[in-house]
Amino acid sequence: MEYELIAVLLCAVLPVYPALFVIYQKIGKYDVMCEELEKLRGEHDRVHSGKDAHGT
Repeated sequence: MEYELIAVLLCAVLPVYPALFVIYQKIGKYDVMCEELEKLRGEHDRVHSGKDAHGT
């Protein structure tokens, strides 16, 4: 009985792990992209912080 329960749990849980790994990778890529965007935004703000920014 105990082995049957373990087998059922493993059969239910193991197929989920590849999907979780893919989600984890996509979240990591999104975090890196957000960090790069913040760097670019900060650089843009430093360059265009003068009164005549963007030709105005």
